[in-house]
Amino acid sequence: MVAGGGTAGLFSAYRLAKAGFSVAIIELKSEERIGEKVCGDAVGEHHFHNVGLEPPRIGVDAIATFEGVRVYSPSKKGYITAWGKGYALNRKAFGQRLLRMAVNAGAELFDSHSVLKPIVKESWVKGLVIRKSDGSVMEMESLVVIDATGVHAVVRKRLPKSWWVSEKIPLEDFNAAYRVVARVEKPQNPNLALIYLNLNVAPGGYWWWFPKGEYEVNVGLGVRPGPGAPNPKDQFSKYVLPSLRDVGAEIIHEGGGLVPTRRTIPCMVWNGLLVVGDAASTANPIHGGGIGPSLVSSFCGTEVLIKALGGKGKASLEFLWSYHRAYHKAYGAKQASLDVLRIYLQSLSNEDLDFVIEKKIVTDEELSEMGYKGELAPTIISKATRVFRLLTRPSLLLELKTVKEYMDKARELYEKYPERPSEFKRWRIQEKALFSEVKSRFWR
Repeated sequence: MVAGGGTAGLFSAYRLAKAGFSVAIIELKSEERIGEKVCGDAVGEHHFHNVGLEPPRIGVDAIATFEGVRVYSPSKKGYITAWGKGYALNRKAFGQRLLRMAVNAGAELFDSHSVLKPIVKESWVKGLVIRKSDGSVMEMESLVVIDATGVHAVVRKRLPKSWWVSEKIPLEDFNAAYRVVARVEKPQNPNLALIYLNLNVAPGGYWWWFPKGEYEVNVGLGVRPGPGAPNPKDQFSKYVLPSLRDVGAEIIHEGGGLVPTRRTIPCMVWNGLLVVGDAASTANPIHGGGIGPSLVSSFCGTEVLIKALGGKGKASLEFLWSYHRAYHKAYGAKQASLDVLRIYLQSLSNEDLDFVIEKKIVTDEELSEMGYKGELAPTIISKATRVFRLLTRPSLLLELKTVKEYMDKARELYEKYPERPSEFKRWRIQEKALFSEVKSRFWR
């Protein structure tokens, strides 16, 4: 049973149904609204190749293609570009495509149904308590439940607190975002997705301008929530809306929400349960892109599940445990490394960011490599060393060296994720200590 009909849930349902399993999709939205979601609508092409899914098609489930993502300094005097093909999705059409794939493969959709709570028997998840579209309540049992309910993670969060998989994620590891989709009168360059760093506009995050063809844009911002943090909608109205007015924008959709911008949750499985997508915090910590990683998590999770159930095993904690190592090899180790970088970047001032970007401390190639591999290139440190006397904050050089060390440690820690549950507690102590140290080191 799959809880949630978003990207992660539908792709999981498709793969399981295609493998011959009986699959039920429990989705809060009505069938015709599946695919509607407040997000940036952008995704890199490489994710589709990595999971064996046909890339989107222009005019069908994509509106335009990107050649890269350009990141501007706060002053807008400098920029760096991560080159690589990506898509500006027709988000609803993409969701409907995944839905048709799942249903055509044999999955059954229960739309307009909401998950009330998991069915827990001893140390197992045995199914879900569901409110039907007519308001009545029913119980549905299953060999395994996949929690693909997005950032709210309504299944795993309602499990016993002593279960590792139910661990609560701190608010500081999210971004609160607000975005609009608008038609514009002034033609746009659809080849580049634009990201703007500016602490005055988007403290702890960034604001973006993603063209969807020449006459449509997806524009928004995200801020790190917490005490004293500004309201993202207010920030958008004050700083970004004037730019939309300048191009004659007509807003056709708007909304907000939370985005997990961190490493994955420490444990993503339990007896009878597997967690994918935003429910497992799989989005990229730097830019918050979640579509690609959600596909990767669904691919890795269903691979393990198919082997467990197809081999006449069972969906126990031990049988599902290898999902962690598969996902971390494919994406999660890089994600943990980038989480260190995210924490550090949130500590920098606009002046620091201006210096790093305008002095080309990071080149286009290095930014691209950082995005794909999650590594801080040694050349970045050497360039910072050469311009040491020009640094507005000399401690920046030492910090860059420290950041690289922490990033390497995080990557290595996740690459060596425990092979069996009995080793998890020791690993979790190391993981918690590392990221607590990173936060205390850079968040002042």
